[in-house]
Amino acid sequence: MSVTEADVRSFVLERLEPYLREVGIEAATLTDDTDVFAEGAIDSLGVVELIAVVSDQFGIEDDWEDFDPEELLVIGPFCRYVAQRAAVEERPQT
Repeated sequence: MSVTEADVRSFVLERLEPYLREVGIEAATLTDDTDVFAEGAIDSLGVVELIAVVSDQFGIEDDWEDFDPEELLVIGPFCRYVAQRAAVEERPQT
């Protein structure tokens, strides 16, 4: 199954919805440029938890060294990165 950016975005927003509500943000209003950490919707422990659950859900390694930390919780780049990593990791190794 091929993972799309939309699949990742839907999953991430579903996971973040309770936290977004706590700070008065509707998930539907988030743009690709929204940084959920900067908006106060998630703290540093939440970052770790989100990465772990996203890694498990989409079958990617927990090694995020090649991801730009400045964009770690910016919705668009984060979802694109996860979709790309999932696509790479689902390819058979030759």
